[in-house]
Parts: sequence; structure tokens; C-alpha cells
Amino acid sequence: MESLRENTSDKRKVRWRRREPSQIELTDGNKKRTYDIWAALAEAVLVFMVSFGAVGGFLDAYGIRYNLLTCMFGILGLSLLLSFIYETGKKWFTNLCVIGIFIVYAYVAVKRFWILNSGAYAVINEMYETAQAYLGITGAGLYNLQVDDAYMTITAIALFVGFVVAILMVIRLQYKASLVRTVLITFPIYLVPIYFDKTPSVVYLFLLLSGYVTLGILQCGRVKKHVAAQIKQALPVGMAVAGVVVLLFAIFLPQIRFRSVIPKNPLKESTEVTAVTYAQYGLMAMFMNNAAGGGISEGELSQNSMLMPDNETDLVVRFTPYSMEPTYLQAFVGVDYNGKRWSSLTESGVADEILDRVRDGRKALYEQNPNLQPRGVMEVFNLRAKSYAYDPYYTDMREVQQLSGDELIPDSKYGARYVYYPKVNDESVPGLGGEKVSDRFLTVPVNCRNAVVNACKDAGLSGTPEEIAEQLKDYFAREFRYTLRPGYYFGGLDYVSYFLSKNKKGYCSHFASAGTLMLRNMGIPARYVEGYVFTYTDVVTDGKLLEDGSYEEYYDGYSPLGDTALVELEIPDAHGHAWIEMFIQGKGWIVVEVTPAALEEEEEETGGFWEAFLGAGGQQENQTDQGQQAIARYIENALAGGAGILGIVVLAVAAFFLIRRLMQAYHESKLSGKERVQLEYGRLTKYLKDRDEGFCKLTTPKEELDWMSERYGVILPEKLREELYLTFFAPETERDYEALRMQVTEVRKAVRKAKRR
Repeated sequence: MESLRENTSDKRKVRWRRREPSQIELTDGNKKRTYDIWAALAEAVLVFMVSFGAVGGFLDAYGIRYNLLTCMFGILGLSLLLSFIYETGKKWFTNLCVIGIFIVYAYVAVKRFWILNSGAYAVINEMYETAQAYLGITGAGLYNLQVDDAYMTITAIALFVGFVVAILMVIRLQYKASLVRTVLITFPIYLVPIYFDKTPSVVYLFLLLSGYVTLGILQCGRVKKHVAAQIKQALPVGMAVAGVVVLLFAIFLPQIRFRSVIPKNPLKESTEVTAVTYAQYGLMAMFMNNAAGGGISEGELSQNSMLMPDNETDLVVRFTPYSMEPTYLQAFVGVDYNGKRWSSLTESGVADEILDRVRDGRKALYEQNPNLQPRGVMEVFNLRAKSYAYDPYYTDMREVQQLSGDELIPDSKYGARYVYYPKVNDESVPGLGGEKVSDRFLTVPVNCRNAVVNACKDAGLSGTPEEIAEQLKDYFAREFRYTLRPGYYFGGLDYVSYFLSKNKKGYCSHFASAGTLMLRNMGIPARYVEGYVFTYTDVVTDGKLLEDGSYEEYYDGYSPLGDTALVELEIPDAHGHAWIEMFIQGKGWIVVEVTPAALEEEEEETGGFWEAFLGAGGQQENQTDQGQQAIARYIENALAGGAGILGIVVLAVAAFFLIRRLMQAYHESKLSGKERVQLEYGRLTKYLKDRDEGFCKLTTPKEELDWMSERYGVILPEKLREELYLTFFAPETERDYEALRMQVTEVRKAVRKAKRR
């Protein structure tokens, strides 16, 4: 008599159900199982190929150096050990050995924690550096390593991860050859290097593909018993197929031609903003509440763990480029430092007319000889920045014009037109000399004096103010590290002391604050300044030419770049910046840039303005391109948050299972009562077949029901047995099939909870 599941009536009505597949045995599964050394060896080779192919291929894709032979023989040795142990078939011995291996494994992990930790961070640093080079970003900090020997630590973490994969693979192969689960365990680590156009060598691809093809053969054959014995026959076929595939790709699509044949993935382009975020901030990007935003901080030294701009436009400027030097828009000037923030000029009550005197001198020089001193006009529109006047240096505040509603660009809160007299040469400014500045610009607070004095000694500062400024730049670039994620500041030491003596890493606010106090300690008047800065590169790559304004209206006089044009530039919050103003007799307040990342701006000649601008793609875009870019920006913003992506994935998976469950319930509702009972009983028997090979040998309903009672202690009333027999073998009648189905459901739950005797 056939099993109850195979005797369902009218099978055409239940085609949608997942039927129990027949098991294909490559060897005789009815023979008494004996120890097969070749089967164990084949399983070990398969586990090694998949494990080492994944871990070694990942490291090879990034070009990371490690001890290749140690990793190879270590992973192969563990694979052999586990495979030979599992092939014994003695569960008590197998479990005992696995527990022992796990204890040793855990002991080594705890004992050598800092080695493994440093190895993991060394690999992550390599990933970040590759991502930063690929995406063209700076300012992403790297992790500090407790153990400096990267070669040794990376070898240790490679072994550690390889052992994990090997253990999971061997355990999984004892129950079922699952290609999908193996791919989920091993392939995701390839996705990151592939995203950045990094691929491993052919050897690793061959190893991994051989394992996948072999597992695919076993899964297609529905192999569930004696998996190792089946691997022995399937492995040569898998290696042959993988070898042919890899060879064909190497011949017809070599790596040098791959990018020219395979176009760039549009989805990849739309996620590059997210990639930039993670390349700069790492996994901390998921915790937005631990971050300070971009723009200016109004003198506040943030206690957040990192700075995370949202890259939305804060300002829009219209001006004519005149120099390859960065353009600074001054907003906040700090005078007194109290350990956590700077007070502004207004708060401090300090009158400072030196910039006005310099501006008046430049204005007079322009009126005398425009070939030495130019005059410019800049329009600044505030979209999202804090409410300050963002004016260029040497602005004549008496000529500032507030822009009216019809002159404002869309979404701007307000705008102003500034007349300024930029510095384009080293000509001395008439009317300067003998100025005095407030002693407040020479004050170093007591709470940070020791740290500042020690830092000045360590930097070896001496000489003229200009020489000291250069020495300060070199000191910060040599001894400190620029990063947007300096970590939490918990108080105790004042912020500058913490930065100079403990942390030694940070972003522009930290460098500018410390540099200001170090210059003051050397007797040079200095002050802390915040605002926005944009470079010549920003102009030629992101600027947009405007035709509704003539060059002469916005610029007159000498220009190092020659005649340019009116350009509109969007300035995101990431361009918020902090710098130093240093006072020099006869020159006034001079901008001093000591932040290492800001010093890396391209200084070499890049050709004329028009060549650079048009070569960078700064030509006018048509409306179609603008619409496509608007859609792309919308997608990028939607994907920008790591937490948002995680939430979307979770919701998508939940929606998939919910829809699947609803469809299943809908199909079941279309069945007759008798068929629904048969279906529920089929689920019960399937669970038992997957759990116990002995149940698969049963052929009659009586044997199946007796098995449940004897092995699991489930009480099956005689009435239930009779109803089940009538359901499967008698014509459909007026019975309460729904109640019977519920009883079968309760039996299935009882079997799941019960322990096998």
C-alpha cells in the first residue's frame, strides 16, 4: 500500500502544491553504511574549495598580502579533520569532537583577540582606501591597529573566517546539499570588491565555481542521504564544468575587455552616494543620531562621534572665477575659547576694523590701477544654511544689496549682492601699518595651556609668523590624522587638550581651534573662523554657466585666469569649513589653512578656465539630462541612509513571506474539505521524513500512525485513525473535515514539540 500522501484524490486540482520529490541516489543507499575514506576526502576537498575560494578570493581581489600557504593548509586541515570525523557516523563521537574543536577555537579567539581585531581592522582599512580611491573622496578616517604587523594579523583573521565557513559547510553537508544556502554563506563577501571593480584571480573563481556546480548537481538530484558518498562522484563533474566555464571566459572575455563589454550598472550608479557615506564613516553611518551635520557649528566643538553632512545644497553663489586659489565665505569669527566652544565677535564685544582698513586700501588700489587690484561682484543665496552673512573676503559692507523676491532663485530664504576686492597678488596694500589688535587674540586659556605649550615644543615652532604657520601645517599633517569620525568626546580635558594630547585626530574645527591657540602661544594674534569654502576644481566640475549676466558686470580688473564667465555654483553643507586668521603687521588678517585634508587640494596647473570648465563637462545640459539627474538624485537620497536600506530589506522580506502566506491560504481555500485534510496530513509526514530516515521506509498509514505513537508518544485516538482512513480511501461524504484538519494540525504541533524516544 502506498503512503497516504501519494494517495490523494484528483491530483490535478492540487498541482500548485509542492510535491515530495523523488530522491536520486548516485550510489546504492540501501547498502549498510561503511566508513568511506574517499567520500570523506571528497567532502573535505569540496569544503576547502568553497571556504578558501571565498576568503582567499576576497583578499586577492583587494591585493591584500597574507601568508597564503598557512591559510591554505590550515583550512584544508580543518576540512579534512571534520569530514573524517563526520564520516564515522557515530553521533556521540562526532558531537564530542566538534565541541572540543569549538572550545579550542573559542579559546584561541579570546586569547588572541587583539591579533584578530587588528587583522579585521587592517582588512577594513584596505577596503576603505580602495573605496576612497574609487569614489574620489577624502577625509575618511582609518582604524587604529593595536598590532602593527598587518601581514600576521591578516593571516590570522583569514584563518579565523575560513574556519568558520568550513565548519558551517561541513555541518550543513551532513543534512542536505543546499546550493542557495552555500552561496548565501560565501558569495556576499565578493559583492564589495566587485562593486569597486576588483575581481580575484582565475584560481579562486575556479575553486568557488567548482564547489557551486558540485552542490548544484547534488541539489538537482535531491540528495539527502549519504551526501559525502554522492560528493565523491559529483565533484569531478563539477570541477570539469567549472574549468570549462572559466577557460571560456578567459578566452572570450578577459578582464581587460570586461568593462568595455559590460556597461556600468545603473543601480550601482544610483547607490554611489550610499557607498560614499559608508566609505567615509564605515558602519557608524547606520547610527545617524551619533553624528553632527555639516555646515557651520557657530563655534561649538561637537561632542558627537562623527561629522556626517547630508550633501544637500546650503548656498548658491553666482560670481566670475578669477583665481585657482580656494574661495572663502566668512560667517563666524571666534574670539574667546572656553574649552568647548568659541565666542563670536559680537558676544565678546571686540571691535575689529582691520579688515575694513584692508578692504578700503584694496578699493583705493583698484581705483588707482585696476591692473593691480580687481573688483568683483558675488551673489550669495541662502537655501538651508544658518542665518549669517556669507560674504567673500574684503567685501565693502556699505555696498551690500539685499536681493528682492524676483531676483532670488527658487527655494532660497534670502540673498545678497556683495561687492568685494579679492587678493590676486602680493602687492602691498596702501594705508596699512601700525595697527593694533585686541589682546584677546593672544589669550590661551589656563585649562589648555599645558597641552598647547607642549604641542608647540613638539612641533618645534620658531621664526617669522609665516614660517611658524608653515611649520604648524607640517606638524598637523605629520603627527595628526584627518577624519570625519573622531569618536565621542566625554569631557574631562577641554576639547583642544584632548585633541592635542590624546585623540590626535579630527576634522577642520579641531585643527583650526588647536592651531589658533598654538599661534597665540607663539605671540601671533590669531582667531578662529567658520564659513564655507569652494575650490577652483569645484567650479569647473560642478559650476553652471549663466548667459543672463555679462562678465563686465561681475568682474573688472586683473584676473590670473583671464576673462572667464558668470558661473552659478551650488555649495552643499559638506563645504562648511573652519580655518584660522593670523594677523601680520602691514598685511592685516591672513587666512591660514592647517587642516590636512584641505591642504590636499590640487595645486598644479590645470590649463585655462575654458579648457578646464568644458573638459570637466561644465557645458549646459539639456532638459532631458537635468530630469534624469533629478530622478537619480531622488533615488540616491532615498538610499543614502544605511538604516533606511536595512529597513527596506526587512520590509521587503516580510512582505514576500506575507504575500506567499496569503497566496497559500487563498489556494487552500479553493480546495475541498477532504483535500485540505490530506494536505495537512502531507505536511505532517513531510516533517517526519525530513527529520527521520526511518520514517521514509514506511509504506502504510497504519505504520505511519503507529510510528508517531511509539517514537514520539503522541496519543492518537481510534476515532481519529478511522476518520483519516475514511478521508483517504472512502468517497467524499458529509463529514466535518475542518474539525478533522484541526486535529491533524494539533498532532503536527505535538510531534514538533515531542522528543523522539
